[in-house]
Amino acid sequence: MKRLVTCIVSVLVLGCAAALAQEYVATPVTISKEKVKLNGKVYLSHVVQERQTLYGISQAYQVSVEELYEANPTLREKGLQKNAIILIPYHEGMGEVSEVPSRDNAYTEHTVRWYEDLEDIARRYNVSVKDLMEFNGLKSRKLTARQVLRIPLNASAFVPETPAVEVAAVPETPQTPEAETVQPEAPQAQPVQELAQAVEAPAPVQAPLLNVQPKETVSFSLILPLQAGGNVSELNMDFYSGVLMALKDMEEQGTKVQMQVYDLAAGIPAADALARTDFVLGPVASRDIEAVLQRVEGRVPVISPLDQKAAGLVANYQSFIQVPAATDNQYEDLAQWVKDDMTAQDKVILVTEKGAGNVTASVALRSALARREVFYEILSYAIVEGRGIPAILTEQMEKNGVNRVVVASESEAFMGDVVRNVGIMLGKGYDVVMYAPSKVRTFDTIEGSDYHDASLHISTSYFADYSAERTEQFVRAYRALFQTEPSQFAFQGYDTARFFTDRVARYGQDWLRSLSMERGTGLHTDFLFRLTENGNYQNQAVRRILYRKDYTTTLQR
Repeated sequence: MKRLVTCIVSVLVLGCAAALAQEYVATPVTISKEKVKLNGKVYLSHVVQERQTLYGISQAYQVSVEELYEANPTLREKGLQKNAIILIPYHEGMGEVSEVPSRDNAYTEHTVRWYEDLEDIARRYNVSVKDLMEFNGLKSRKLTARQVLRIPLNASAFVPETPAVEVAAVPETPQTPEAETVQPEAPQAQPVQELAQAVEAPAPVQAPLLNVQPKETVSFSLILPLQAGGNVSELNMDFYSGVLMALKDMEEQGTKVQMQVYDLAAGIPAADALARTDFVLGPVASRDIEAVLQRVEGRVPVISPLDQKAAGLVANYQSFIQVPAATDNQYEDLAQWVKDDMTAQDKVILVTEKGAGNVTASVALRSALARREVFYEILSYAIVEGRGIPAILTEQMEKNGVNRVVVASESEAFMGDVVRNVGIMLGKGYDVVMYAPSKVRTFDTIEGSDYHDASLHISTSYFADYSAERTEQFVRAYRALFQTEPSQFAFQGYDTARFFTDRVARYGQDWLRSLSMERGTGLHTDFLFRLTENGNYQNQAVRRILYRKDYTTTLQR
């Protein structure tokens, strides 16, 4: 272990829990229609999706694995990479047997994961929820884990059916990337329908006045997988260390805290033991959180501190608190940030990846911008067409205003190409500002200086402002105690433990209802919860960070 921790905790060893596992399901291969001509040869460009195999792709396109290696020399060394684009040698009639595009009942299959609902699946495959239900004969929206759904290949797309957005048709085999103008209708237009309801967060449920009765002693249970396969989990120990720092601060301000620590490797604790505390913090992974929720059956609040996927549990269990803000909240805030920054001379260009397997960002951002009546143009292209994009941007961009480029993609390869093209336009004297999903912060192949040059704007759930005095104090104290630097897990452990123990201490028995009534600010995370219809709480707080041209990264809100 990289640190010594001195504390007294109760570690209760219980019986083994039932194993939770998900079977491996290969992702279906959909035949691409995007043609590319290189060195006199015609290829199809295929975007690799998670769990696709080289053999599966070769069978779908009716080519040999060797032909794929010849067309893509780097495959032998690097193998398939998620979201990478590979070239498929084109032959006449390719894909007709596999895809059968002329038949109305052509479909592929999808095995439902336990955390997915109809909206998730519809958005993934770009089909409407209505078509999905009708094609499978579903009478309700309720799904079960490992249920097999048929995904119609000729269904209507999962986009808002509203005059607020006009989507131009895409030619089957375009020779050049296309740009289209998308403008919202006048205010009297009909509201966004199905997709808007899926993306836009419901209004908070109003809570009555609080009965404030402070508590001198707070007790909670911490459940973490501290040892995985007999080895100490460093990241979970970081989280645990952050929790200990929070307890130290709470004790210094006069609040007594009793914490029971359970190692998930020993199994899930008994419901009676957990119910005797004010709340349960953890575990980390959504599948483990669900197991705890099933064990306690609503007798004690369970807090999910890290896993965004656990948001799918909000609708199915009681006394559940989801801390990580949903990705949709980030898209909504990013669109609002564009609107907040706009001036009359500015232009908004929404950049999407043509033929992308994951269209979540594209659909969500288009809807969010349309709801805010932000006029924008779309530039849709594939990476293989990237060299010709500066010429198109020259025609699209404004010389006298700020060109606000919104990247509606979470693909690292595509984001890298967009950044390259934006750099070219900056070199030509255009004023360009970029906005992008928070996932781009994890991309290793893009130089951070490129983000700063483009004044990148990101809405994200997590960001530690090291220039803030509170953050500096925490880092110094953490270094002194543990002889190491705090990771993001350490920050999150501190923020969640400090926030919830403070709420219980301040509000007593009514602490849950206080969650939706005021905002909390942590070192790494903010807290502003929406009370759902079934009495659970979903965090909606999002932070805005800006990559400045002076190579500093600042917290804007």
